[in-house]
Order: sequence, then C-alpha cells, then structure tokens
Amino acid sequence: MAEPLLRVEDLRVVFGPPGREQVAVDGLSLTLGPGEVLGIVGESGCGKTLTALSILRLIPNPPGRIAGGQILFRGQDLAHASEKAMNRIRGKEISMIFQEPMTALNPVFKIGEQIGETLRVHDGLTRAQARSGALQMLERVGISNPAQRLGQYPHELSGGMRQRVMIAIALACRPQILIADEPTTALDVTIQAQILLLLRELQSELGMAVVLITHDLGVVAQVVDRVAVMYAGRIVEEGSAAAVFERPSHPYTRLLLESIPTLDQQQDRLQTIPGMVPSLSNLPAGCRFHPRCPDVRPACREAAPASFEVAPGHRAACIAVNNYRHAN
Repeated sequence: MAEPLLRVEDLRVVFGPPGREQVAVDGLSLTLGPGEVLGIVGESGCGKTLTALSILRLIPNPPGRIAGGQILFRGQDLAHASEKAMNRIRGKEISMIFQEPMTALNPVFKIGEQIGETLRVHDGLTRAQARSGALQMLERVGISNPAQRLGQYPHELSGGMRQRVMIAIALACRPQILIADEPTTALDVTIQAQILLLLRELQSELGMAVVLITHDLGVVAQVVDRVAVMYAGRIVEEGSAAAVFERPSHPYTRLLLESIPTLDQQQDRLQTIPGMVPSLSNLPAGCRFHPRCPDVRPACREAAPASFEVAPGHRAACIAVNNYRHAN
C-alpha cells in the first residue's frame, strides 16, 4: 500500500484565550493517498472548513490556533513549519478552492493578473510567460473567450465562471493536493454538474489528490473514493464511498442520507435531523451527537465513543453500533 501523501494525526484546533479555549476540531485523524479523492461531509458548523484551513495554516491567530496534533505532508509537519516554508507550499504543493469565489477573488485586480501572480511567485515566470500560462489555464477550465476574460474583473463574470477562475488559480502550478471547499455552493444544478465533472477530469489528468469538503452528499457520491463524516469537530464515520453510502453505520450518517430527497419520495415531508449542531461554548459530554440521536442510550452521555472497525477500511465511532456488533 502506498504511503499516504497527507497524514493528519490527532489534530486539535481551538479558539479563544488560554484557559478559556473553545474546541472546534477535536482529535481529528485522517489520511490522503496519492491520486485519491477524499470527501469530508457534515452539516455547517461541524469543522470541515476549519480542518481544511488548518492543513494550510490559514486559521487567523488570534483568535484561533492549532493546539495539538500533526499535519504530515511528505514527512514534513506543517503544524510546526515556518511561515516561509508554508508560503512555498501554499499554491504550489497544496492549493485550495475557497467557498465563495466572489470574496476569494480580489475585486481590484483583473483575472489574468490573479492567475499570473501564482505562476510568477512559485514558478518564477516573467509577466509575459505568466500571461500565456494564465490563458492556457482559462482554456483548460473551459472558459469561453479566454483572451477577453484575462482583462476582466471578477464582478464581470458569472458565478460559474468565477468558480472556474478559482480552479485555474488553484491548479496553475499543478499541485499535489487540491482542497476544494464547497466548490459548488450557490451554483445552479447544471453548473454544479459541470464543475464536478471538470474537477474529476483535472484530477485524473494531473494525478493529484483531492479533498472535497461539502454538506451535499449527492455531490460526494459522484466523485469521491473515500468519505469522512464529521460532526461537532470529530470524525464519526470513515470508509470507502461504497461502504458508507450502502452500509452507513453511525446514526448521524444514516440520518444525513435519509435527508436527501429522491425522485421516488413517498412522504409528504422531507426527512430532517432534529435539533442543531451544538455551539463550541456548549458541547455535550460523551458522544456529541447524543442529544439528536434516535439510538441514544445512557452510556452515550458519559464517554466519547472510540472509533472501531465495522468492516475492513470502514470505521465508526458509536457505542450503540459497537454494542450491537458484539452482541451479534
């Protein structure tokens, strides 16, 4: 088995002053293999984006900070790397597509300048070379009239085009890892499908690994190899896409899947998950999902469940499921 390209071990991210920290990501561990597409899913507020920002050390400090754990990229611990080392890695070795392209793109610089800057900084190209490279990237991500778009500002482009520009910037230096944070948010379903197909094509062409962050399980089902389900800062289930979608073990995963509308929906109302993701200032003891869980039992309120192997390569963190497994 190939050595993981990225290994996150026991990551802990907190916000607030020492002694009064609020834990946003708690003991998270995951791996990403070369060329693998990993989906991280869960409701808003579960810590998905914070996990991505932690990998690139982009959490604003203060008020946030990495309080523990390792982020190993090709043997180097990014959690403790210097800012100079991180600047060499960001955009070159690991790139990120941010959640909202209208705010991620600089409104006062033209598209060509924003793509070209990445090529000049990391590859040392001249302005003319960077402009040529930017043109090639716009062509590769399927933007019409790419030469014209180079001279336009972000507000002159549609949402789908801005997202393609973000992809062009992220992939300009052919990174080994692409982190895509909600890349289809606020796009209509037709454009969503185009963006997902484009990402999958580019991933295959460049041989890069991808971390796809989303709350949309329908998106995940189309493109990922493996899935990690997050809830309140912890991974509650992880496995291959086929295993998690066909044999979900954690109650939270099952409820997420049941909430997806289908064409043969027989109920008058959509399925929902009662309650809300807990706030950082009021995290419940024990299993953090227990206040919303239909399978809750007294032990769930007392101790955080350990992750156990449901099947080879498929893990879940649930006392009820583990007890049922041992009983049968």
